[in-house]
Amino acid sequence: MFLFYCFSLIFLGTTVHFQEYEKNRKDFDFSQVWQEPVPLAEISSEGLTRDYYGYLPSWVSNTSYQEFDFRLLTHIAYFSVELNTSGEVGSIPNQTRFNEIVSMAHPRGVKIHMTFTLFGTSSVSSFLNNSSARQTAISNIVNLVEDRGIEGANIDFEFVSSSVRDSFTLFIRQLSSALRTSSAGRKELYIAMPCVPSWYPGYNFTDLADTVDGLFIMAYDYHYSGSSTAGPVSPTVNSSFWGYYAVNTSIGDIINSWGTDRKKVILGMPYYGIEWPTTSQSAGSSTTGNGSAVTFNNAKSNAYTYGRIWDDNSQTPWYRYNDGSWRQCWYDDSVSIGLKLAIARDSALAGAGCWALGYDYGEDDLWNVIESTFWIGAPVLHCSFEVIASSLNLRAGPSSSYPVISQLHAGQKFVLFDRNGNWYKIYHPSASGAAHGWAYGGSGNPLKYLKGANGGDLLQVTASLLNVRSGPTTDSSVLTLISEGQCFVPDSYSGDWARIFLSDSNGQGWIHWQSYTRQIHFPEDSNAFFLTVDFFCCQDTVFSGDTFSLEVFTINTGESPLDSQLLLCSDSASPFYYPGSWTDSFNAVTEGFQALPSQYSNRNSLMRAPAVGSCQTIYQTFRFKRGQNPISSDFTFSVVVIPSSTVEEEINSISSNTVQASIQPLVFRELCFLEVDSDLEYELQVFDVSGRVVFAHRGDGRKIAFGNNLPCGSYFYLFRTVDDVQNPFILYGKMTKVIDD
Repeated sequence: MFLFYCFSLIFLGTTVHFQEYEKNRKDFDFSQVWQEPVPLAEISSEGLTRDYYGYLPSWVSNTSYQEFDFRLLTHIAYFSVELNTSGEVGSIPNQTRFNEIVSMAHPRGVKIHMTFTLFGTSSVSSFLNNSSARQTAISNIVNLVEDRGIEGANIDFEFVSSSVRDSFTLFIRQLSSALRTSSAGRKELYIAMPCVPSWYPGYNFTDLADTVDGLFIMAYDYHYSGSSTAGPVSPTVNSSFWGYYAVNTSIGDIINSWGTDRKKVILGMPYYGIEWPTTSQSAGSSTTGNGSAVTFNNAKSNAYTYGRIWDDNSQTPWYRYNDGSWRQCWYDDSVSIGLKLAIARDSALAGAGCWALGYDYGEDDLWNVIESTFWIGAPVLHCSFEVIASSLNLRAGPSSSYPVISQLHAGQKFVLFDRNGNWYKIYHPSASGAAHGWAYGGSGNPLKYLKGANGGDLLQVTASLLNVRSGPTTDSSVLTLISEGQCFVPDSYSGDWARIFLSDSNGQGWIHWQSYTRQIHFPEDSNAFFLTVDFFCCQDTVFSGDTFSLEVFTINTGESPLDSQLLLCSDSASPFYYPGSWTDSFNAVTEGFQALPSQYSNRNSLMRAPAVGSCQTIYQTFRFKRGQNPISSDFTFSVVVIPSSTVEEEINSISSNTVQASIQPLVFRELCFLEVDSDLEYELQVFDVSGRVVFAHRGDGRKIAFGNNLPCGSYFYLFRTVDDVQNPFILYGKMTKVIDD
């Protein structure tokens, strides 16, 4: 029953956007109140891992604006300017409120869009069938966006029929192109979209996603005011009770069945509920009249009074009461909104949003759940890095296809808090550009553009907005502004002032850190260190007492940069202990590139070969650790150690006897030959890879052949003169016997 019910009523009904617009339009003030454009300072939302897009109805009182947590917003879509079938646009309703939200949002880096609405299938079709009207609308929309100095437009057409599907797609493509090529700089375009594509065939999800910057999926009105039964406005999950259609199935179908680019999808959520008169107290009972919208703050208060009920089938709350007859209200609260936010996060969507800002007036529940799901708070995932490239582009997104917004230079230090492969998202204040951007750090091997800079402090801004000045006094000029939540590396201190790095033009600036920031000591210690060992190498044969380097090729799979505290450790005293390069006989100091997360690093440690009485293959198991914490799996290497009479001997050194000797060829199939130009007595030993002697000869012959009885494989040889025991001639190396072709 519920499956058919949802389809029939949502398809024929009107959305909450239209209903509330019609209900409130009688109170709109359309008088012109001009305000010079307020520049956008892109200094907010840096801690957000996803976008958050909020509709702001013009009828929401501006007293609620003070409660908006602008850190958790990327876009506000003011609702709305009417578009008629001729392409003409109306006035901005309640313009004093519009001006106020622009004045509040822009200094905090929140983008403003204007929503353009056209309601009614016949009106929408009439407009889209008129090419002249479409061009007029495009010109008017672009002009309004440019004149008001805002960042884009939102198109809310309800609803587009299948007969004008192609015309709608064409209109959106042309509008998007006009906005992107605006003389005032690139402008954005978002569209309000239905939650179930199959119900609304006029919306080509795939093509529209390729054209615009964002699709706002109105994942609500699954039950609406005119529904014949009461039920969840926005069921989080589908069920046998309520039917197939729900938020989880809508998102799954939009991405998987319709091939929509998930990076363009915004999951729209309801900050309201619907209250209906019903025939009984049972969930899903029939309604006896139209329902009415109840804003979140009122629904929460009512649920406290009447008793909040949790519906497991839809994963949403509701309440009921009897005032002579039964009434039910189904709504969303912080629990169900949190579940929906998790769907957006886990589905790797562009983000989420709401209808509508201000509907939670007096409550902070919904802001808190956005922060807990989308916000990365310092020190989690925050760490310092240093620029090692002479000049490095900072881009608007994590690839070279995004525009350059600034440049970084060698020696500068900043804070990163997110990454995409070897692209790193950083805080970067600038009066003329974005305050966060993406820099390519390089793979670490061989490309090195950024490196870790652990061991210091971070300063996190606690003021809503904080001046960055040219000097450490309040009399110094203001270079730019930074906002609450941003983090910076202090370069130096002067009393209550700290100096931080800025953009090219400003270099460095000063902030009053004692009063307006939180000092975070060693932020990297709050995040996981882990290394994955890729491979390792060292000399395969050494003399007793020789020093050699063990080079381990690693990938930083943790969340913090590598640093000098990284050690190689063994469970027991190592035979390769090298005083001066180890902290003790268990732990070897490592040196190498201070790799950021996702970068490669070659870590080197010095080893000393132990004294042995005979040739031995010595095995050693190590793991990496930082402090007392293991941060890698175990790995084992081996070295053939050959006894030597003195630790100062050099490979292929020639003594005062001026003996010349050679072994050829080093890669052979049958025989290998030793040639000596002296009659001095010598000995030749050949070892397999385990250190076992497989051939030995002592004599004074000028040329001997050997190897015919050896199986194929790798071997080590040691040639030594024996007449002069104080100053022998020594030659050793590696040879290989191969199969005859």
